Amino acid sequence: MRAAGYHSFTIFLAVISLVAVMAAGCASGAAPAPAAESASEDMTEAALAADTAAAPAEEEPKLTTETAVAGICLSRSSYGDNERLAGELREALAARGFLPDHILSMDITGNRQKQQEEIDGCLAQGCNVLIISPVENEAIPGLADRISDSGASAVFVNCIPPEGETARWASEEISAVWIGTTYADELACQMKILYDCSGQERGIDFNEDGHVGAVLIGGGEEARSSLEETVRDLGSELQILAETDLEDAEEISAFTQEILNTHKKEAELFLCSTEAAAQAAADGVQLRHRLVGRDILVIGTGAHEDTCTAIINKLMTGSVFMDFYEQANLAAVASKDLVEGNQESRIISNVIFKVTEENAQEVLDQLWKSGGGAAQEEAEEEAQEGETEEAGEENRPEEENEEE
Repeated sequence: MRAAGYHSFTIFLAVISLVAVMAAGCASGAAPAPAAESASEDMTEAALAADTAAAPAEEEPKLTTETAVAGICLSRSSYGDNERLAGELREALAARGFLPDHILSMDITGNRQKQQEEIDGCLAQGCNVLIISPVENEAIPGLADRISDSGASAVFVNCIPPEGETARWASEEISAVWIGTTYADELACQMKILYDCSGQERGIDFNEDGHVGAVLIGGGEEARSSLEETVRDLGSELQILAETDLEDAEEISAFTQEILNTHKKEAELFLCSTEAAAQAAADGVQLRHRLVGRDILVIGTGAHEDTCTAIINKLMTGSVFMDFYEQANLAAVASKDLVEGNQESRIISNVIFKVTEENAQEVLDQLWKSGGGAAQEEAEEEAQEGETEEAGEENRPEEENEEE
């Protein structure tokens, strides 16, 4: 009996040990389950992250002429050029796709501070491109920087940037363009008039002495060099009779008469660097009873109503016209290219052409059609008002002090 009891007890212990071993085995087999679940979660998060990275970021809508805003800020001009240009610019911008409601045309001003405020106002209203005729050429670098820093572009017209300024735009990646003409361009146009005259019956050496006796009113070395090269190319030698930088019309007229009295028929050409100088020289020529086109030539730059009329009446030989139609068109094209990121040139010229007896009437008709003398008179009136306002501002502090 004792043996049987011992055997039963032994079997009981073995069963207990087996159950313990099986329990331990189950426990060790169940442990990996949480790790598997964690790995699955990690794979899901990684997949989501990959999908997020693969999704392209939202891009801002590309700027076009239909969404861009253009501003026009022009300065007051002596002959009403900007008054004419303003209307042409609006039409040209609309023709290039700018919406009329997105074209901001500011008041024409002769005050630098007021123009700065107008430009700031355009930028505050979200202008992407501004067409500017600055009140002063010296203001161009600051305006270019200010507009570029705001993320907009500038198109400068009817001005002359300081030397090296357009090169600075390129080197510093400033989004600005200058549409205009240099004195070298004007001289080239004047020389074309001389070439035309040389082909006429009387040519340019009226007294047939082998020399062209010339008088330079403005222009300096640049004019002298260009004229000498042209005259030589036409088979004659240049003889400079006199040079002056006079600006007053009466003084220029008197100077012209003195030269004609002294040199008589030797004086065959008056080359002038401004429109006013050419008109004054033509007056002096007429008073000395010389005949333009028959024994003397008078060539200037700039062609407004009075100059065109003088050319038609054979009181002047020819001049150079700043084509405001083409200027407006080129400004609109440049504005479109700047908005779309396609503008690479910093200088756009080609906005002048020669005016002679052949086309003077056509140019005169264009001037009258675009406002004619009214634009010039309005500009002169505004200039006088501006001078009065400036004088009032200068006097105001003194008046206030007196009241105190």
